[in-house]
Amino acid sequence: MSSPVDRLKADLADAEADLRAHVASWEYAFAMGSTQHGDGSHPAHVRTRARTAELVDRCHGLRARIAEHEL
Repeated sequence: MSSPVDRLKADLADAEADLRAHVASWEYAFAMGSTQHGDGSHPAHVRTRARTAELVDRCHGLRARIAEHEL
């Protein structure tokens, strides 16, 4: 049986893999590039940036929970 920290670390590894895949996508490249050229309001770009924030927040939250257990 794995400990809660082991499960959190596994969740973090999954979240980081999801974030890496997302950042490597064309959707991410176009969404981030669009803000440099003035049309960042397209709904697809807004959704992509929201997904990026969601994934980053998930990673940060998991890291914080792991840190609480390691004090």
